[in-house]
Amino acid sequence: MKKSKNQTLTIGQLARRVGLRTSALRFYQEQGLLQPIGRTESGYRIYTPEAEQRLRFIQRAQRLGFSLADIRTLLGGWLNGDLSNEAIIETAEERYIALERQVTQLMVMQHELGLFLQDMHQSATQHSDMPADKLFERLLNRVCANPLFRPASSTLDLLMEHVGCSLTTSEGQELLDSLRGQHVHIWQENEDYHILVISDDSDVGAALQSLAELEAGCQAHAHTYQFPELMHNGEGFLLIVRGNYAFFFARLFLALQGEFNPLIGA
Repeated sequence: MKKSKNQTLTIGQLARRVGLRTSALRFYQEQGLLQPIGRTESGYRIYTPEAEQRLRFIQRAQRLGFSLADIRTLLGGWLNGDLSNEAIIETAEERYIALERQVTQLMVMQHELGLFLQDMHQSATQHSDMPADKLFERLLNRVCANPLFRPASSTLDLLMEHVGCSLTTSEGQELLDSLRGQHVHIWQENEDYHILVISDDSDVGAALQSLAELEAGCQAHAHTYQFPELMHNGEGFLLIVRGNYAFFFARLFLALQGEFNPLIGA
């Protein structure tokens, strides 16, 4: 049965929906990851609406560092509903181990920083009659209490205090509470962080907008934000944060999502 025009997307329409250039879609076709169902009378490639979900899958896998060959393997299992294939399991497991390797390197450095600060503190107190600076002791207690297993909440408290963030106000805390437990995807593009909240709830959108406006008006010395950008991209509300402390937003939303576990449901 022939699909009607309103059931298909031109290559330009599809590219705009997923935020890619048409050249990227043509490249994916060359790699065997995406196929049009035909062409218009003018010669433009046309796709089914399902192609959008396929492209979002590819984009997400690329952000996680999977190669195109890996994505081809994963895509086959996803489309067929068969995740028991040994090649799929091996591909996912290898990528997970690679990420664990990177995380471990950072944890080791964080651990050694804690010990380094402890040594500084001990040396200073042993060779001076002056009491240790209270601010340094406070830093030491927060960073070095247990370098490997410091609670996420403690880390966030430290970051918020350092940034001098407007989110520490009562208004900021109320906004954060309203966003707690949301299903969130986070990724980095260049120096920007993209935070996608999977929701069509207008209250969630309003809370994110208020959050963006609150942060844009923050005069804290550490902030060099541009105005956070908020949009709805078809999957949910997308917040794009830029600046030297944009990573803080990523950490914050990871913590807020802590009450949501997609494996057991929201």
